[in-house]
Amino acid sequence: MEKLEGYWMEAQNLCQAVDEHLKETQAQYQTLERKYSKAKRLIKEYQQKEIEFLKKETAQRRIQEESELAHKEEVDKLQEKLL
Repeated sequence: MEKLEGYWMEAQNLCQAVDEHLKETQAQYQTLERKYSKAKRLIKEYQQKEIEFLKKETAQRRIQEESELAHKEEVDKLQEKLL
């Protein structure tokens, strides 16, 4: 009978150890899940910012090219008047 009680106590201790390990693992999983979600959100935000930046850069480049073209045309007209 004492032997059975010893086995029972050993089994309970093992169950407690496994339960503690499970709780630690679950806590680590939740922490990693939060970090993963945050990383995904940040990546999405940075990708959106990159898209907006590229659109803005393209628009500015187009405006600059149009301005340079208008300036060149004006210079050509003025040179033509001088000749």
